[in-house]
Amino acid sequence: MADAPRRRHSLWRSCSALSATVAGAPLALVVIAGLVVPATAAAGEVPHLVIGFNATTPALVADAAAAGVTTDMLYNGAPSPTSALGEALTAAHMHVVDASISSDLYFWECHRTHTVAPPPTRRNAYCGRDVEPSYDSAEVLSVVQGAVDADASNPLVSGYWVLDDWASWDGGSGRALLQEVHQEIDSVTPGYPAICGFGASVSASGASGWDPATGLNYSNLGCDMVGFYNYADTQRRASSGSNLDWSMSTLLPAMEDSLAALGWDEADTPLLGIDQAWSGRFARGQQPGLSTSEMETQASAFCHAGATSIGWYGWTDSGFKRTTQTPANSSVIEAGIADGLAACEQIWSG
Repeated sequence: MADAPRRRHSLWRSCSALSATVAGAPLALVVIAGLVVPATAAAGEVPHLVIGFNATTPALVADAAAAGVTTDMLYNGAPSPTSALGEALTAAHMHVVDASISSDLYFWECHRTHTVAPPPTRRNAYCGRDVEPSYDSAEVLSVVQGAVDADASNPLVSGYWVLDDWASWDGGSGRALLQEVHQEIDSVTPGYPAICGFGASVSASGASGWDPATGLNYSNLGCDMVGFYNYADTQRRASSGSNLDWSMSTLLPAMEDSLAALGWDEADTPLLGIDQAWSGRFARGQQPGLSTSEMETQASAFCHAGATSIGWYGWTDSGFKRTTQTPANSSVIEAGIADGLAACEQIWSG
């Protein structure tokens, strides 16, 4: 689903000290497994990333910051530090993960599904039309180079979200390209990580909701960090989501085993757990949930599974309707983030 012609919202190492200047003011940063984050932890403590997806206005940035978010994941790329959004991020001591590269990979894969890798049935559930028919690997790398070059001089940027939804029938097709993207990032902004996202469905107890083909794009040469984004499937009718296993007791082990078989070691490539933070009317259906306890259960499950960072999707999305509940308009979801973050902080401190 597209919000702009070239940008799409998804549905689904050791520490070293750095410093940067944001709008003229020094800001302490640290690198954790290559990820640059604000140094808010005490000396000797490992700071943990808290991500909010698509806080796209100053008001939403303030809302996200109040919820404890330290980093804004933006699909349209990082704003200028002198823009209204950039100044709001600076005032909130928040940084940006540039997610625009994942959109470029999406357009590349979309083109494949209309040319060399058509779906096994007539319906193309991944993308209805070939949005960018010129998107071969060279075009992707050219666009990535432009984004990375721009981000190198932008003190707001701390990393890249490079992989998102993928065609289920074309698993692993982006693996080599992601490695080239990683090389480009490293050549211009060394230490700024490539975060690879893998999505699955929160299902009823005993069901995993995970397609192993989804994980085949993973490689140690392409990903510095792994993000699991697990949401309930959209339904035709409203549902509380109470029948779903928000502890992901079957789902998380299935995802971890798939990536481990491809060489993933969580100790070297940290896990970011991304929780559902919207409910109600969404796109052509209803998104189940959410209660505060369901949100706390999901966040706690991610952190018990080893997630060293946590995040929530999302503050805005093109599929949200006026009545969609989000962190910006729902006290229940707002409380779910607070309780989920508190649960993770307790696990991390332990």
